[in-house]
Amino acid sequence: MSEINYQSVKDYIKDRAKTSFDPVYLIFGEEYLYKQVVVSLVNAIIVDPSKQKHNYEVVRQKEDGRLVDVLERINTYSFFSEKKIVELRDATLFVSRHNNEKLLNKVKQAFENNEPGKASNFFLNLLSRLNLGLEDLSDNTIGDKLNISQEQLHDIDWIKKLIAYCSDNRLSVPEAGDDAERLKSAIENGFPKDNFLFISTDTIDKRKGLYKTIKKFGTVIDCAVAKGNRKVDRDEQRRFLLLHMKQLAKTNNKQVDPRAFDLMVKMIGFDLRGFSSNMEKLIDYVGVRETITVDDARAVLNRLRQDPIYEITGAVSEKDTLKALYYLSSLLSSGYHYLQILTAITNQIRRLLLIKGFVESSYGGDWYSGMSFDRFKNLIIPSVRKYDKALSAHVSDQKNLIRGNVEPAGSKTKKKDATDLIIAKNPNNPYPVYQMFLRSENFSKKELCGAFEILNQTDVKLKTTAQTPRFVLEEALLAICRKT
Repeated sequence: MSEINYQSVKDYIKDRAKTSFDPVYLIFGEEYLYKQVVVSLVNAIIVDPSKQKHNYEVVRQKEDGRLVDVLERINTYSFFSEKKIVELRDATLFVSRHNNEKLLNKVKQAFENNEPGKASNFFLNLLSRLNLGLEDLSDNTIGDKLNISQEQLHDIDWIKKLIAYCSDNRLSVPEAGDDAERLKSAIENGFPKDNFLFISTDTIDKRKGLYKTIKKFGTVIDCAVAKGNRKVDRDEQRRFLLLHMKQLAKTNNKQVDPRAFDLMVKMIGFDLRGFSSNMEKLIDYVGVRETITVDDARAVLNRLRQDPIYEITGAVSEKDTLKALYYLSSLLSSGYHYLQILTAITNQIRRLLLIKGFVESSYGGDWYSGMSFDRFKNLIIPSVRKYDKALSAHVSDQKNLIRGNVEPAGSKTKKKDATDLIIAKNPNNPYPVYQMFLRSENFSKKELCGAFEILNQTDVKLKTTAQTPRFVLEEALLAICRKT
């Protein structure tokens, strides 16, 4: 029906509110952008947040999503005859010889995380999509068959080991099933009324019939940003970062000195995740001041260059193994003590677990995955403040009870204790808290409790054994960041 740019999404939603939304959406390009677009569409289609919990499902194709399951869900009527959305996230339907690099990186990450079973599953499914068999891959043909660039050919030993693992365990490539054709047919046949399918991915192939079918029966939303080094590409990147910065600043009632923006672009480059992360830190750094100056930017960015402790905790909360290992190496090389790094990671896991506790409590019933920042600020932050206050009072009561102080709660003479068991230390700046809530969705409560156990064992190993601290910490990061 149409193809639009991500910048037109707000106007598109306003227009559709007067008519109706399309049954299928393909949202592709920059991951940060397409996730924001998905949230906007979900909020527009299922307006009541409480209903999104039950009528909005996410299936991650790269990890656990079989297309047959997606089609079964999208063709199932809502129990209460309400609007229903199924999102096929990180879709690999458009994988071909020319765009398989990111999926191959996913295989490599699982392999390096010492998860050969998971890596082999990803790898064999990739071969199936490329219509290749294990017998098609030899030392001389791996590069050509998998479309590996000349610069990367020196790093294919891991692929050879994975092929050997598959052969030794008698694993075979699944029968080549054309998921794209199945989905194409399903879209043409139509979904039940008020059922919507979202397909989100970073890579597409406009030459495929599936793309043309989605465009005919639904809407394609382009969230791509030029990645080249030509002047026209750099200008587009700069315009995008400027727009993104202004949106973040406005949301937090801030203004940014143009010189501060210039410095951020120079020091960070076009890294949307990194740029957003540093904007959060700047907003937190200036506190109640309305304007972010170039001196603020210089202070925060220089500190972060020297102190990447924030980066490793961020990588851990995002389960980004490669980044976590990189920043671990950087910290150790810069002279950080291994116990200092362990403490920082432990504190991060504690905060994520605190958020899980809030969500499971009577205070956190309104939270749901993918909530917009505006809703979070209005609905969740007031509840977080109450939860923090109640938790702090409970901690003080327990400590006073241990001391033998049995005066009733609220007594003026009763000793009050400071505690770090606080979710929002600065509730007047809710955006960093919002980001922590989003990151908490990367873990289950069971995984976070398991991470605490891993960190406890790591602490014991570091203090009582002669094992190399780097290897002990690497082992802990691999275990915590493992994606299940």
